[in-house]
Amino acid sequence: MRLYSKLIFFSCFSLIIACQQDDDADSLQEATWNNHEPFQLEYNIPFELDNAGFFSEQADARGETNLQEISGIVPSIANLGHIWAHEDSSNPNVIYLLDATTCETVASYELEGMINRDWEDIEIGPGPEEGVNYIYLGEVGDNHRAYGNYKVFRFEEPIFEESHRGQKNPITTPIETIDFRYPDGLRYDVETLLLDPWTKDLFLVTKRDFFSIIYVLPYPQKTSGFDEPIKVGEFPFTRAVGGNISLDGKEMLVKTYDHIMYWERQEDESMVDMFMKSPKLAPYNPPEPQGEAICFDQNGGYFTISEYSNSVIPVLYYYSSLR
Repeated sequence: MRLYSKLIFFSCFSLIIACQQDDDADSLQEATWNNHEPFQLEYNIPFELDNAGFFSEQADARGETNLQEISGIVPSIANLGHIWAHEDSSNPNVIYLLDATTCETVASYELEGMINRDWEDIEIGPGPEEGVNYIYLGEVGDNHRAYGNYKVFRFEEPIFEESHRGQKNPITTPIETIDFRYPDGLRYDVETLLLDPWTKDLFLVTKRDFFSIIYVLPYPQKTSGFDEPIKVGEFPFTRAVGGNISLDGKEMLVKTYDHIMYWERQEDESMVDMFMKSPKLAPYNPPEPQGEAICFDQNGGYFTISEYSNSVIPVLYYYSSLR
């Protein structure tokens, strides 16, 4: 009995120490952001940027979709060979599981009780529970700067079962809401949501400003009350309409309607370090009529897809990695 009691004691003590270390790390992370000075950058797109050189120059057309207004895509972790997609304002309150080789809609999953006011981008990766992959769905659009409050929905990634095929299925795990307001009552239209898998910080990149502004919601984000994003800096370009950070946290894509920018990150670099580098140009061929969605896959390549525009049916395009 004494040995058993000692084991219980040391297990509880270890758990307390681990929790304290996590809290200390979160406090340090929060303090770092609170002391951050926003940066400004200078480079001219596309003239001052080198080509990445290690992606296929011509996209592989995977297939057409019947979805009219896809605004965000992200690779599925639990359902290999598939990507998640969603549409934007006033469309159904669902996310779609697409076959990455054909663009067929395999199934949809409903956020019951939620309204798609203006869902503009989606990310996937770690969150509050260790070993669980979460989807982050950004209700962050505001074309007319009319709202003043915004949300990111966070929930465990759904796992596809054959019985889900062709059906609208409820999301059965809890859906957390990260509500936020920008400082000083500012209002922004955002179409780029980025998750840093190393720190679990969320980044927002504005679309309609003269230079796209970067904000951060540091981890742990609030799920009651309102968070206030912290200004990180400004890109020297505008009209950022989509982005994604690779699952390993080492690469980033941000796209405008005309160009795709690519960044690499070293093991000892923060997100700020990566943001402040001059990017390289990734291929965007063929151009899309209204391409607002982009994401990496697990093999180092990336997908793009457009909304329906100018009578052009959206096609899922894939650019393979040559490395």
